Amino acid sequence: MAPPAQSAAARRPAARPTPQTSPSPRRPPLRLFEPAPRRRRSRRRPTVLLATVLITASLLSVVVADDLVAQSQVRMAETQSQLAAAQTRQKQLQVAVAQQSAPQIVVTEAKQLGLVAPPQVVDIPHVPLDVALPAPDTAPAAAPPAT
Repeated sequence: MAPPAQSAAARRPAARPTPQTSPSPRRPPLRLFEPAPRRRRSRRRPTVLLATVLITASLLSVVVADDLVAQSQVRMAETQSQLAAAQTRQKQLQVAVAQQSAPQIVVTEAKQLGLVAPPQVVDIPHVPLDVALPAPDTAPAAAPPAT
């Protein structure tokens, strides 16, 4: 149902009353609202402290791990340089041994020691390595008869 139609005069608000010269407060004076102190702060402080400790500990662990990695890299670099020096020394020694074992050097040193070259060189016959040799005879020899 539709509400009954009102006239324009009925829709207008009533005229405002004229202001009074003496103040008569209708409302109590305004007061500031002060909330009760929160008890959550006591809960937040340990949480904040714990978070700060965890963050500090994690950053410190990252620094310690980085230091360990750096120390390992330094040790590895030192070991690699020692390895390179040892390899260089080994190559030098190999060259020295090869030079000293050259045939002309061996012959020269043999002549200085008074050795002479043999008049004839005899080669050893080829022995097959896949054929087994016969077992040696280890029986004692028979004693000659006594006279």
